[in-house]
Amino acid sequence: YTAPAHTIPDDVAVQMWARAEGQHFHLMVRVPMSAMADTLFPLREGGDLDLQQAETMLPDAAKTWISDWVDLYEGDILLAKPRIVETRLSLASDNSFATYDEAWAHVNGARLPGVMEISPNQAMVDVLFDYPIHSARSSFAIHSRLARLGVRVVTLLRFIPSDGTNEPSGAALRTYGFVGDPGLFRLAPGWSEAVERFVPLGFFEILKGSDYLLFLFCAALWLRRLRSLIPFVA
Repeated sequence: YTAPAHTIPDDVAVQMWARAEGQHFHLMVRVPMSAMADTLFPLREGGDLDLQQAETMLPDAAKTWISDWVDLYEGDILLAKPRIVETRLSLASDNSFATYDEAWAHVNGARLPGVMEISPNQAMVDVLFDYPIHSARSSFAIHSRLARLGVRVVTLLRFIPSDGTNEPSGAALRTYGFVGDPGLFRLAPGWSEAVERFVPLGFFEILKGSDYLLFLFCAALWLRRLRSLIPFVA
């Protein structure tokens, strides 16, 4: 007994942990099962997932819905698609992606009991990908095109450089949040790269906000002189 085709969800939250170690780049990804819209996961009578059969489908689903739509670069070289090391089903209430260590232990740990009753809308798909790399100290860039998972996709990506700490409080941790397709960006950009990318984004964000423009108009009425206005606007 299989589920009917899903509709595309309105809001999808994606979590990612990334770390380069030795000659491996590890990427752990969590997405809602409901976002894998065209994959028909087997159900039991009553509508709950058949966990044992659903688990066997996760590697193909992870490739089709996740890794095929994530491009990772080492320097300026596009890396080959990753090996799928582990896949897991989780409850939406599971908090193991709070830290890298917990997420790692979770995706390499025990699976949900096959007798557990869980609906597709309550399930999360967790995947550990492995990319072969030349050096963990290389400069890495990523282009996530997972915006196709829903109408509005919000992604939290956390990257730990090779000399960093596992904990989110570590100074080396880089955290990125974005909506939709952010384009290609460096995971550990230098200050000049950060300025080049985010200053134009901030400028165009202001142009889209009527409240910002109204504020600047009022400031122009108050300051009046162009010489005084330009530094204020900047």
